[in-house]
Amino acid sequence: MNEPIDIKTKKVIPLSKSKFKKSLVLENLEQNILSHWDTWGKFQQAWTSRAYKSFKDLDKYLVLIYLIRDNWMTLSGKFQYLTMDEFYDSEKVTIDKINLIQVSQDLNIPKETIRRKVNELQNSNILKRHGKSIVFNRQGIETQKPNEMIELLSVFIEKKSKMMSGQDWFGEKLSKDYITRFIKKYFTIVWLRFFRMQIPFLTRHRKVFGDLETWIVWGNIGLSHQYHLAKAAERNLVTSEITLKSYYSNVADVKIDRGVNASSIADISSIPRATVIRKLKWLVSQKAIKKNKNLEYQMKKGGRLNAKISENFLLNQNSVADFLTDIFDLMKNSEFKL
Repeated sequence: MNEPIDIKTKKVIPLSKSKFKKSLVLENLEQNILSHWDTWGKFQQAWTSRAYKSFKDLDKYLVLIYLIRDNWMTLSGKFQYLTMDEFYDSEKVTIDKINLIQVSQDLNIPKETIRRKVNELQNSNILKRHGKSIVFNRQGIETQKPNEMIELLSVFIEKKSKMMSGQDWFGEKLSKDYITRFIKKYFTIVWLRFFRMQIPFLTRHRKVFGDLETWIVWGNIGLSHQYHLAKAAERNLVTSEITLKSYYSNVADVKIDRGVNASSIADISSIPRATVIRKLKWLVSQKAIKKNKNLEYQMKKGGRLNAKISENFLLNQNSVADFLTDIFDLMKNSEFKL
């Protein structure tokens, strides 16, 4: 059977089957859970910090990338793809027949909020609405150009490939340079897969925490605990095996002398300090964190919210395994070559 080919671009999207098992990828992540979560947590911290700094509103950014993703899904459905340069050289990108009810359901955000965010993006000259269609102009396309994030994602994928390179089923590790060039050449294919992971990932956190800014505030405290858990493990102070299921309780339960203060969280996240303090108060009221005598915040074990966070953690790690399995198949097992 001949591979499908787009008549206009002459670009072939191979019909290849996955050769890596997700179960093996997930098993490897569990075996390296401390180093894996450290790189994953720092990647998400950097990604959300840049997004917030650009838009001051993560819901608005979530709507924006959802709409852009729709364009890439249309391309994929036609067996087309664009390089990074080709996509960002476009004068405009059109999304036909946008359904605000569907967007609302997919993002778990009220329809009126979606409408308001779309209007705000239009007022910022990022997009224009024409009936049921949305058109991004060059400025709108450029607002979410992920130059820095491609570098960060390449580092993340490189570290995961290095972790798995000792396994017979995986083969040799991939270099950061190769990964970066691959992403840029097959940009809409790779970034579509990234958004398929990232959009539900953010949506799940939004549902658990009420908004994404609260999740970011909590995440900075979580990263501090993760750091101390890794240090305790290095000193053989962790007596029980850390698995995916037990990981969150181990992070929350690790003993630390100092916590993270509101000013530090505001500096790292770019979220205003007054907003950070308000989110911290809510997290304390939910018994997810506690404040010490130095006005620093630490995680607290137990509570209904922590149970939801722990459940969410397992769902998210399955999504990460799906993404990595798909990406490694593309880079190592498909006909896509540099």
